[in-house]
Order: sequence, then structure tokens, then C-alpha cells
Amino acid sequence: MTRASHVAASRSRAVSTVVGLLGVAAVAVAFGGGCGSCKRGERGDGSGGVAGAGGGGGAGMGVVGGSGAGVGGRGAGVLADGRGDARSPGGVMIRPATAAGDNGPPRPGMAWVPPGTLRSGTPLDRAPRIADEEPPGTPVEMGGFYIDQLPYPNEPGAIPTTNVSRDEAEQLCVTKGKRLCTELEWERACKGPDNLPYEYGESYRAATCGTGASAEEAARRPTGEHSSCKSGFGVADMHGHVWEWTDSTWGRGSKDASLGVLRGGNSVAGELVGRCANAMGRPSSKKSPTMGFRCCAGAKNEAKVELTVKGTPSIAMLGNPEDLHEAWEPALRAAIGTEANHFERAWKWSPVPNEDLVMILGCNKVGVPTCSLAVGRMVDGRGVVIASADVGHGSPPPDLARIGDARHLRIRGLDPAGTFGRDVTYVYGRVEFGRVNRP
Repeated sequence: MTRASHVAASRSRAVSTVVGLLGVAAVAVAFGGGCGSCKRGERGDGSGGVAGAGGGGGAGMGVVGGSGAGVGGRGAGVLADGRGDARSPGGVMIRPATAAGDNGPPRPGMAWVPPGTLRSGTPLDRAPRIADEEPPGTPVEMGGFYIDQLPYPNEPGAIPTTNVSRDEAEQLCVTKGKRLCTELEWERACKGPDNLPYEYGESYRAATCGTGASAEEAARRPTGEHSSCKSGFGVADMHGHVWEWTDSTWGRGSKDASLGVLRGGNSVAGELVGRCANAMGRPSSKKSPTMGFRCCAGAKNEAKVELTVKGTPSIAMLGNPEDLHEAWEPALRAAIGTEANHFERAWKWSPVPNEDLVMILGCNKVGVPTCSLAVGRMVDGRGVVIASADVGHGSPPPDLARIGDARHLRIRGLDPAGTFGRDVTYVYGRVEFGRVNRP
């Protein structure tokens, strides 16, 4: 069976899918903060860059799939599986059309992933996070399936097979009585039963999977060198080796069916690329010495990522900052103290699509005026401060300017030593304040 007929037959069994739309809001108040060592130009497959998500209107991010039809609303998802609707706060919950039983008979060289809930993508309060490429922790009900324990040829000590297109990868799986995994099956197998950001835990550890190396170097490694690089379901080497083709189409603001999804891999930006939620889009006909695959088996989960990319990167001053006081004063007081008493200025900051931040300048008017800038985000209806920093005196109040693209800003202020500038940079969900520079 050709890939086209195989896919058509599989998809004909699935009924209409449902799209969930999530509203995303964040408030940025400049107050210090850390930044990972990850740069967009360093997270690819060695071929120079990643697939962009494109522009688009609307306000949605989530997952589609299942056996019924429904509609998604801002801030809430809808489950439609032919048995009625059920709402899931902050996301979309989909029951796949094909769900295996709770237990699967053993298959040599394969791990059984039981039915359960995948929290797809990265929650808004976690970093690093790629806002225009990942759902915000959307819950997806997954059926059980099998997945190879290692990249193809699924043999301990072997060099993973590379230089294959997506169609060729699928045919190699078919010859083994298997199929390519979907990207959400791959993510579920990586995150394990506890939905961890990394297959081995909550925090990044480069040595566990050997991540942080170039994709070219990683692709030449034999499998099984890192015994602890294993998910809670017993799936090994999902990072630190080759990028792995999946059966999925890139559904992040693009309708180009020729763009396929790869997962796993390696990069010098290890903290970013080593996450289970990370994905990369490439033409499905592309072949590369850094791109391989692994196989799955059992009933296919039809749920898929479909992310609406909204917003234009920008920075704009808000008219009346005191309108934010009631909602943000409790969160800001813990970060900037007495400066939270008076909101001097505020800006809406959209550093990348699907990320809306507001920067609030708070000043203490008692005694010698001092000001702080804080960055926060709305998460589940509450304000969360991301970062904060002191920004000099309140007279005249510090100002903010865009430097280059919208991810890079500069605060200009005055302190007892004179005028100064301080850069504010957004990097994959984090906000970093640079050191003070003086003319």
C-alpha cells in the first residue's frame, strides 16, 4: 500500500475533528530574570534555521482530533465524541477515534504506551517555550500504542538510519509490520506518565542524553550510550541522536501539506531542543544525515496539533496604566515592593506571535523617587511576574524603546550616577535584563 492510500484509508475512518481556541495573555513587568542559552538559529538540523509558523488571524492554539464535531471558544475547549460535550478549562480535550485497551501484549523491541492524557506543548508558566509553535499544555486523551525503544533500526549499539524522506521512513516501518508515529504519540512516549518536560525529569541535564551537541555530531553516535536517557514508558534515546520523522503535517499557522514534522534530535541549544514538546518542520521529501525515524504499532491516534498563529511583534504604550493596578498590584508588590503603589507607565509588548505581554513601570513617590520595571503574564486568570529590575529615579520617568526586532528593548533612565541604558530581551518565554550601560 502506498503512503497516499494508506493515509487516505486511515483518515477515512476518522470523523470531523474539533479545534480548540485558547486565548493567551501575558503581562511583562521589567524586573530582572534569567535567560537560557538558546538561540533560534541554533535549534535546527544543521541545514540553517527552522520552519516558521507564518502569520494569521484569530486567537487559537490547541489540538484537533477525535470522533465527533464541535467548536472551540476563547479560553475554553470543547470535547465532542458523539456522547455529548465536556469543557476543559484552558485547553482542548480530545478522545481519539482509535483507542487500544489498557494493556498490550509484549512486542519485542517495543514499549507499550497505555491510554492516558497528554499535556501537549508547554504550559504558559514554563520556559523555555516556543509560543508560535507549541500548544500551551493542552490536554489530549490518547489511546494506547506501541513505540520502538530505539531509533530505527531499533538495535542497541547501532548507528540510526538516516538520509530517508518521510515516505521512505514509513515504508521501512511497514516492512516491519509497523507504521510511523504521529507527533503527539511521540510526545506522549517522551513525556511519560507524569507529562515531564524532559524524558528524564523536570529540569534540563545535558549529560543525561548527551544533548547540547551539533546535530551532525549526534547523528553519528551509536544508540544506547546514555542508559539514563529513557522516558517513564521505557523509550530510549528520544533526544541526543537524530531528528525523527513523524506521520504528522506541520500545523502551526501553515496549511502546506508537504511540510512534515520531526521530533527529538540534538542541537547546541540543548535546553530548548531537548524538550519533549520541541518540534521541527521540514519538507517531507527532504533527506539529511541528521534525520532518521522510529516506528510505532497499534491503532493510530488521530489527534493532531493545529495552532493558530496570531499577532504581530510590536511594543505600544497603554493609555492609562492605573487601570491595571487592581489586577496587578498584588503580584507586583512582592516583586518590586513600594514601587507597586503607583503605576507610572505601561506598555503592551508582543515579542513574538502568540505572546502578549504588558510592561509596567512602578515608582515609589515617598522620599527619593525610585522606579522598577516588572514583566508578568496572565496564567489561569492571575498575574504572574516573570522578571523585574530597578530602573532609576522617577523624575523624569524612565522610557522604553525598541532595539531591532520586537524581542529586544532598551530602558533609558536616570540614577545618582547619571543617565543609563539597560536592555530587555525576550528569549523563548523568558525575559532577561542586561547590565547597566552608561554613555
